[in-house]
Amino acid sequence: MRLAFRQLLNRPGFTAVAVLTLALGIGANTAVFTVIHTVLLNPLPYDDPSRVVTLFERTTNSPTVSVTKYNYADWRARSQSFSAMGAVRLASMTVTGGQEPERVPVKMLSASLLPLLGVSPAAGRGFSEDDDKPGAPGVVLLSDAYRERRFGNDDPIGRTITLDNGAYSVVGVLPPRFELFAAADLYVPIGPWIATQPNDRGWHAGIIPIARLKPGVSIEAARAEMDVIARQLETEHPASNRNARVVVTKIDDQIVQNVRPALLMLLGAVAFVLLIACANIANLLLARAVGRQKEIAVRTALGASRARLMLQLITESVVLASLGGAAGLLLGWWGISFLSGSVVTGLPRSQALGMAWPVALFTIGLAFVTGVVFGLVPALQATRFDIRDTLSQDGRGSGASGPGHQRLRSALVIAEIALALVLLVGAGLLLRSFATLTRTATGFDPVKMLVIDLPLSPFTYRADAIRTAAVERVVDNVRALPGVRGAAATTMLPMAGSGPRIHFNRAYLPPRGPDDYVMAGFRAVSADYLATMGVPLRRGRFLTAADRQGAAPVVVINESMAKDFFPDRDPLGERIQLGTEPSPGDPQMEIVGVVGDVMQAFDAGSKAEMYVPYAQYPDPILAGLYRSTFLVVRTAGAPEDITASVRSTIHDIDPNQPLVNVRTMERAISNTVAQPRLQTTLLTIFASVAAVLAVIGVYGVMSYSVSQRTQEIGVRLALGASPRGVVRMVVWQGTRVALVGIAIGVAGSLAITKIIERLLFKVPGWDARTFVLAALGLGLAAVIACYVPARRAARIAPVTALGR
Repeated sequence: MRLAFRQLLNRPGFTAVAVLTLALGIGANTAVFTVIHTVLLNPLPYDDPSRVVTLFERTTNSPTVSVTKYNYADWRARSQSFSAMGAVRLASMTVTGGQEPERVPVKMLSASLLPLLGVSPAAGRGFSEDDDKPGAPGVVLLSDAYRERRFGNDDPIGRTITLDNGAYSVVGVLPPRFELFAAADLYVPIGPWIATQPNDRGWHAGIIPIARLKPGVSIEAARAEMDVIARQLETEHPASNRNARVVVTKIDDQIVQNVRPALLMLLGAVAFVLLIACANIANLLLARAVGRQKEIAVRTALGASRARLMLQLITESVVLASLGGAAGLLLGWWGISFLSGSVVTGLPRSQALGMAWPVALFTIGLAFVTGVVFGLVPALQATRFDIRDTLSQDGRGSGASGPGHQRLRSALVIAEIALALVLLVGAGLLLRSFATLTRTATGFDPVKMLVIDLPLSPFTYRADAIRTAAVERVVDNVRALPGVRGAAATTMLPMAGSGPRIHFNRAYLPPRGPDDYVMAGFRAVSADYLATMGVPLRRGRFLTAADRQGAAPVVVINESMAKDFFPDRDPLGERIQLGTEPSPGDPQMEIVGVVGDVMQAFDAGSKAEMYVPYAQYPDPILAGLYRSTFLVVRTAGAPEDITASVRSTIHDIDPNQPLVNVRTMERAISNTVAQPRLQTTLLTIFASVAAVLAVIGVYGVMSYSVSQRTQEIGVRLALGASPRGVVRMVVWQGTRVALVGIAIGVAGSLAITKIIERLLFKVPGWDARTFVLAALGLGLAAVIACYVPARRAARIAPVTALGR
């Protein structure tokens, strides 16, 4: 060990380069593995989480959708595979009573859910069955973070807080970092809310059942039983349960299913970076072994065995790797701080992100294995030589500096180039995908537009007339502000997800069966919304202020809906009716306009959508949508300049109305591509580091080759070879190595296209342009790396070379 440290200290330049290279590889692996460990590997903080499952509905229109309240009740009553079943719903509520109204994330829980998960409050109590009944007094559980933020060191139990203008008594505080699907500040019973939902088996209101498998019952058996129950319900309720099936998934798989592919891709990327770093260090050690041939030969002559020599060399490699691991741990710590501060906040369980002992053990083990991996091959090569030839004066060309040594160094560079090309192709595909994503036409004009979330209190605005009047007053007053060109309200913003979909039937046909009831996207909007958004009118007219309660029901549809459901006729004047069952008494909406398609989500494409007048449908079935109200404001100048006046205008109408997430529409669109941007940025960084390391490897091999061939090059020059010919010879030698690496890299890239395709947007995994550009770019960089030592070789003076 002492000798190993002395050897490294005697060569500070070599040591610094090697430690920095390893720190980059190990630090990147540490940071990414920390995220992997937190999100994918760390067990959920529940009792035996492997037996906890989620249940969703699957329909012909959606692979997973929330469960209707009637199906949830039937599943609980009929299933025998579960020891308990509860439900959760993701929501948000407005907290008032402070200086400013605050909108906070909320989870609605059934009383059975926390006991099912094996979670007990850290203080107070959980929900009782009485709390979970319709009409029960409001009670709330606090997250530990919210308790600290709101109450500090005071005991919150028994205190009252105002949520959506209703009084809720604090009955308990949940354990630190408790999380269910995503972090929330407050938890309220779900039963009172379910009782307010419409009596429609087709109304999917966001209920997510969670169940615990009975001992001895497998998830496959539970799936089989739930399939039988789904078919029974389909027979009993064909209109609402047509083709509806049950998706049973382990809760940990459900939580991470959307992020697992991207995280595993990043883990593979940093593993490639570390392999390239190891190859570079191995090349450095091989070059260094040439200078130690006589030392090793002397040790052998004095009686050292090959095993003893290899142990010494591998010990030096492990010491070097340990220094790189320590530096990588510090770099990984910084990377974790960066990720947790600005990048992974949208990931599940991101609150628990931190350097845990398994991560530290991973880094220590990685450093040790890395040291053995990059030290073993050079040690084997360095101890394979002829002792007499090495100790003689003419032994410069043997042993570790012979042809086998050169072939090994070239093989390592080929591996580096191949791995770097795979990363470059992956990064290039994501870059092309991201560029396509951001260039995709949205169908509206996002420039000079302010967007504000206006969550309406279900207590203050319980009555339809009051709710509609308040929204109209807000829109009218904001529209009258200086610098405002237009204002409108909607129940769902574009680019915020596919949004709610609703059943309807084409009323021009007498319904013949369940297949005549289809689904389309649904948005309730105020007058002038489509014009304010800049959505083009194709036929007919927009919705106007005359389309209100008491007037003839109307609807505007998009081009996709006209094409899908009215392919053989002009849809203007046709009628549709909402619902999953024939309802002769319900109004039939006349189609009065057709507008252009609006991109509602980047990954959804253009789908059938309808727009109904906000003031015309105060139906209980839409109550949840009306409370999710968004204000859009078209401005003459910079949208940020009118934020204060808009806030003041709304608070003049309702001082307790929160303005949540005030932003420009361009910023809102940018936020929707945050995850693809993160994936692209990180993989591009890793690919760039890998490419630089690979090019450095090419340069190192060619520099070493030139230094070993100094006499040969001098002879060639003395016999009449031109400097240009020497340059061509050296460059071609390096280029051949690079071409082999590129060929292997192209094959490897084709092999992983199926893995990365799921992360791409309208770009094939075998995109020829990306492959060609990545190969040309890396090849050109390799040629330049070869040219520098080639020029140096061409300038060698024959007399100087022959005198060595």
